[in-house]
Amino acid sequence: MNSFGRYWLAMTLVAAAFATSAVPYPRLPAIIPTHWNAAGVINSWMPKSRGAFLAPVGALVTVAFLILFAPIQVQEDADDLKTRYYPSIVAGVAALWFFANLSVLTYGMGWHHSMSSDLSIGVGLLLVVLGNSLSKFPQNGVVGIRTPWTLSDKEVGSRTHRVGGWLVVMAGVVMAATGFGGFGMAPGLIAIGAAVAVSVAYSYVIWRRINRGHGDPS
Repeated sequence: MNSFGRYWLAMTLVAAAFATSAVPYPRLPAIIPTHWNAAGVINSWMPKSRGAFLAPVGALVTVAFLILFAPIQVQEDADDLKTRYYPSIVAGVAALWFFANLSVLTYGMGWHHSMSSDLSIGVGLLLVVLGNSLSKFPQNGVVGIRTPWTLSDKEVGSRTHRVGGWLVVMAGVVMAATGFGGFGMAPGLIAIGAAVAVSVAYSYVIWRRINRGHGDPS
């Protein structure tokens, strides 16, 4: 499969976002809300000619950027990073944009739901996808948990990504669950911070155990 063919799911989701905006477009009001503050209050409105396609354009630009700057130079045994895991991450990002677009459109059509809860759910599900891929990442200097210790030792990198991946998955579950429960984003953000901190600390602890007496790579 050629390099662009790997991203078929992401590109399908981008196209679906445009289609999702085009179908209900005639039924949308002339002005629709496009941004909410942390308290869930609308603080930005746009004419539907721009607001209805804001998220699809954002999806297109983001996916194009991620494809353009996809990992190229990685170790030979890290080829799965380019062919399997990275395309899954790009598709996850496109899915988040698609979900955000649905939230904006349904709100604009009169279904006044909690956008902060929607965002928590969407980001949480994306983190589950990211964490699942992260747990399988081979050592590389491009994406993943990049600390001096993961980059200096293949085993440290592999073990850190396995642990860090599952921590990110759990953080995503927490964020999605709090979104469904209407508790806002704070618990999920705390879980993400904890996942990052523990992953970094774990990489150092494992490096110390494996490389006692060899000096600190940093």
